Amino acid sequence: MKGMKDMWFYQDVILKPTEDITTSFLWSRVYRQIHLALASSKDEQGMIRCGVAFPEYSDATPTLGRTLRLLAPEESDLQHLNLIDALKHFTPDYVKIKSIRPVPVRSCKGFVTYRRYQPEATAAQKARRYAKRHNMSIKEAQKLFPTPVNETHYPYIQLESMTNHHRFSLFIQKKEADEHPYEGFSAYGFSKRSSVPDF
Repeated sequence: MKGMKDMWFYQDVILKPTEDITTSFLWSRVYRQIHLALASSKDEQGMIRCGVAFPEYSDATPTLGRTLRLLAPEESDLQHLNLIDALKHFTPDYVKIKSIRPVPVRSCKGFVTYRRYQPEATAAQKARRYAKRHNMSIKEAQKLFPTPVNETHYPYIQLESMTNHHRFSLFIQKKEADEHPYEGFSAYGFSKRSSVPDF
């Protein structure tokens, strides 16, 4: 694929729901462990070098499918993440972890970013801008921009905050992107700027 200057490596994690254990339940349990593994995988500069992708992602349905893909510029980044240890409580019954492989350049459709979408943050931004422009209080402006929770059409994973134990929906937005200078990823494996190969 043109423009793919550096080799990337990937490792797939495939969820195996059962009659009793749903895909969404597995996503919430597995992703919590992925989040912990990513958070503790920072390099000497404090950068998280592995990002996530969802090969079966669709915001039309919306669904994440059953495959989580971890991607990194170096094979050693994925080895350091050590998914086999991070997900040992789920294998082999509920999760299958594939081996680390080079990204198949010919199969790549381009580059994408995965980012967290926060409907309440979007509504708050609109309210702040409106308040500033129309010289009114933010509280008044917020009434004009209620949080559009039911209008969010992105797939999500139900998670629990590790600080206050509140449950929240981690909405995930996929966007087409150019190959971008690599800047690392968040502890959820997302980035608004660092794109990953889409295949």
